[in-house]
Amino acid sequence: MKYLKHYVIAMFLFVSCAAHAQFLPDNTSLNVESVKRWMNSNRDFANVVQVLEPMNKTEEDLKKFEALPAAEQDAKITAFLQKNNLLNTVQPIVSRHGWKSVGEYMRLSTRLGNAIAAYFFEEKMAHLSEDQKKALRAKTDSAVLNAPAGDIAFVKANETLLKSYMQAYAQGR
Repeated sequence: MKYLKHYVIAMFLFVSCAAHAQFLPDNTSLNVESVKRWMNSNRDFANVVQVLEPMNKTEEDLKKFEALPAAEQDAKITAFLQKNNLLNTVQPIVSRHGWKSVGEYMRLSTRLGNAIAAYFFEEKMAHLSEDQKKALRAKTDSAVLNAPAGDIAFVKANETLLKSYMQAYAQGR
């Protein structure tokens, strides 16, 4: 009977906490909610991104890092921030904006950036000769060439939102 009482109390606490829990939104795909979260947090993360730049010394290091699973990327970022005594500074930014990790923010940034670049790439390709297209493809980053069609379609569908954000960001707003 004593254990039953503890079990009931524990279950009550679990259920009440679960009922009030706020699940973090999906920040892994491009959707209006995730991109708006990115826009709202971009200025706060600017300094964080600068701090992380020396983490990958070469383009090859960066490609190896980006090829890692998300959990390994997050572990490396956390270790780098701890090593530089910045984890306590960065964690409030992550929490305030509803990200699960700095890596999650950075992965969405990369995905959005590649999609925007691919969108402009496709726009430019439409007006070029075959020789010009071939030359442009040859000098374009493979991440841009391989951007998912759904991501490019998202950028096209939300071009006005993205352009207004970029213009406001460039003007310091």
